[in-house]
Amino acid sequence: MRITLKQLMVFDAIARSGQVAKAAELVCQSAPATSMALAELEKQLDTRLFERRGNRLHLNAQGALLLPMAAEVLDRVNQIEHAFSGHGDQLMGKLSISASSTIGNYLLASCVVAFSELWPKVEVDMTICNTHEAIDAVADGCSEMAYIEGICLDRRLTVEDWHSDRLTIFCAPCHPLAGANVSLQELAKERWVLRESGSGTREVFLSAVMTKGLHPDIPFSFGRPEAVKQAARQGCLLGVLSSLTLQQELERGELAQVHVADLALSRPFSRIKHSGRTDSALGRAFHEFSLKWLAEHK
Repeated sequence: MRITLKQLMVFDAIARSGQVAKAAELVCQSAPATSMALAELEKQLDTRLFERRGNRLHLNAQGALLLPMAAEVLDRVNQIEHAFSGHGDQLMGKLSISASSTIGNYLLASCVVAFSELWPKVEVDMTICNTHEAIDAVADGCSEMAYIEGICLDRRLTVEDWHSDRLTIFCAPCHPLAGANVSLQELAKERWVLRESGSGTREVFLSAVMTKGLHPDIPFSFGRPEAVKQAARQGCLLGVLSSLTLQQELERGELAQVHVADLALSRPFSRIKHSGRTDSALGRAFHEFSLKWLAEHK
């Protein structure tokens, strides 16, 4: 059996893109050559690695097993090429990461820019999505790592603490509970607007209140924090978002906080990565930089 780097590159590209044609563009070869390289790899391994759903290819169980091993081999090759390129003390290359909405928009966007300014030969491709989508991106090999605000129970992934956050219950300034100190029971008759299913913000809030017996009436859910804020501004709904997203509106008096006794709404932000894949040199450098950047921008 002689597996080639070309075959692993093709496999990795198809796993990331889901299509042979797009993978061919990534590896700079024709679609027939890309398809043949995959067929040769599957023949050598004596197993299929993908299953077709519609017009996309999805990893099957064997493909999911191979992906982190292939990614690690390709990372090692990149490190070797870099070490002997004459630029061994410089970071270069492309890093793909995912981040759930609050983290991506309010923390990592600025961090990525600062990292790229420090290492101009590095391209950081950050996808901002919800927590469930970020988990899938790492599990499927589309992202080397992800930073999430929700819970990850996928056994294929390693989860580690990265930062912390606090959720804030809020409403319009004209709402009867604006600025009030209330008990959890007083919220039982209120109606809510929350982030969409799959959002870490939503999951953390519902877990906290349902544990205490409150089952909120949620007539509206939206995929973006701005939509949640806008709905709450109408005056009849309570909302919940990260304190990171509400600071300016609360300071300007456009929204008001509702203080709830005996309700802990703090949560960890986590980094996740595939348990079968070692950090690349670039991934490790970015993660270490992000920790220092957070410490300096508290």
